[in-house]
Amino acid sequence: MGNVSTSIAGDPDGSLPGASQGVRVYEWIRDRIIDGRLATGSRVREREVAERLKVSRVPIREAFPRLEAEGYIRTVPHRGAIVAPLELDDVIELFDVRASLETLAARLAAARCAAGVSGERLSEALSTAARALSAEDGAGLADATSDFHDVLVELAGSRLLQDLMLPVRGRVKRLFHLTNTQDDQDLHHEHAELCDAVRKGQVERAAALALAHVERSRVETMQILFPSDT
Repeated sequence: MGNVSTSIAGDPDGSLPGASQGVRVYEWIRDRIIDGRLATGSRVREREVAERLKVSRVPIREAFPRLEAEGYIRTVPHRGAIVAPLELDDVIELFDVRASLETLAARLAAARCAAGVSGERLSEALSTAARALSAEDGAGLADATSDFHDVLVELAGSRLLQDLMLPVRGRVKRLFHLTNTQDDQDLHHEHAELCDAVRKGQVERAAALALAHVERSRVETMQILFPSDT
């Protein structure tokens, strides 16, 4: 298995200036898991992170529980922290949960728009994705796709739903990066249709589109990650 030092050797620290050390460590590890510089199953060693970021182990131990809660790492007896696997059963469970929670998010967001709440931020997220698509920027499109889903959940206006989605978001963003293509017009069209339904306050249409989108993503993800099982 890989480890922190071999996976990202020579990579500069891209953390936001002014962030607390715990946040910096969290973002640094999270970003490398998402883009694959830290491979699934590889160990995340406290000592190597401390040396690379020139921090004590205190902020690392602050960051690890958050990373684990959001699905990026897993603590394994006798091994310590590893990058959480995304095996077949894990992905099936993830899509089962997404099918319920993201459909609910679309329903609630559309209901709020029908009541007068602005959906402008959802349109802005869609525009960002469109620019990444035009530029054939696969990584940028994966990030923009994740942001679109995050904005939809925020627009739903439910703190409990946001809390429930927290451990889902990290896993979903990793999937977007693992399965993204530079030219996914169908994906963008589905998002555009969903955005339209939400902003128009069309509750049942938004819910149906969200569910169809998740199920289409399920099929495509399985074909890419587990071709022998589909």
